[in-house]
Amino acid sequence: MQITDLVTQYKEISQFLNSRWPLKNDEHRIFARTMKIMEELGELSDEILTSMNLQRNTKIAKFSQQNIEDEFADVLGSLILLGIELDIDVEQVMKRKLAFTRERFEMDSTDS
Repeated sequence: MQITDLVTQYKEISQFLNSRWPLKNDEHRIFARTMKIMEELGELSDEILTSMNLQRNTKIAKFSQQNIEDEFADVLGSLILLGIELDIDVEQVMKRKLAFTRERFEMDSTDS
């Protein structure tokens, strides 16, 4: 799946979320999306700690790789939703940042 495909699907999700739980204005939606990222990042962090056996035994016993993957996907999805609210062209921004990073570290496109 390409970033463009993800954004297209998350635009539909964004429209649904905004109609199901309408907020007062754009600023409130941006704030809510930002807080959702923090929530999801906390859940991902929790799963990573569990994978490292740094949680209580009851959590460790329930650990699975799929939990980490699901929380990772939730973080990424929440970031895309925030990008939509901020009217960011996610694909273009990522291309620009990849080019910047490659240049910064003196990598060419064959150094993958």
